[in-house]
Amino acid sequence: MKNIQLALITGVGKQTGIGFEVARQLANQGYQVIITARKQETADGLANLLIKEQLDIVPMALDVTDEVMIQAVAAEVNNQFGKLDVLINNATLFPDQYDTETIDLDDIRKVFESNFIGVWGTVKYFIPLLKKSEHARIVNVSSGSGSFGGEGYSLVNPWRDVISAYSISKATLNAFTLKAAADLKKDSILVNAATPGLTATHDILAGFGGRSVSDGAKSIVFAATLPKGGPTGQFFKDGEIISW
Repeated sequence: MKNIQLALITGVGKQTGIGFEVARQLANQGYQVIITARKQETADGLANLLIKEQLDIVPMALDVTDEVMIQAVAAEVNNQFGKLDVLINNATLFPDQYDTETIDLDDIRKVFESNFIGVWGTVKYFIPLLKKSEHARIVNVSSGSGSFGGEGYSLVNPWRDVISAYSISKATLNAFTLKAAADLKKDSILVNAATPGLTATHDILAGFGGRSVSDGAKSIVFAATLPKGGPTGQFFKDGEIISW
């Protein structure tokens, strides 16, 4: 029997989103894909759309800001499948622009709970399952807006001249990617960040030159399908390593 690769994607909340398209592209490459959303009915509805395309999709409810829920989903994946080959941390909160002086700090906490602490939580609790894979990969969906390297919009060249809480959370996520890659190298688990670039997941972004979701998703799929012994602790866009 062929050993089917199993991927889990967090934050698959809408049909026009990056996570949904990543699930489609991976499943079309023969992966079995668990898509997760905060609510089970959301995951079910989106999974049904992909199942109609004859794709192997499993829906589950997961809120990455709920540590107990992360543990429960990890246990369920272990019970059903016994391993995990690819973890894609796609869940993110994209807040409005906040001013340094007037911000309500509770809003910042919510951003970091979703975009950073939630990622650390999923990595922490899915590591035992990833260790059971012969070729485990973790992909943290990041953003060029959290980079210092000047790749398009960045911390030194911010979109609309505003460094947002989102951008700062993605810079923190990039730092965590480096830490996790170093910590898990001994276990042969590849840990990388990938940015889809400015992608038209919302209508307003199309007006600012956002590219198709299909094109944006390819960067994540590339990192998720790296060969055994491939690079770790890197930041990818369109299959190329970019600067942190």
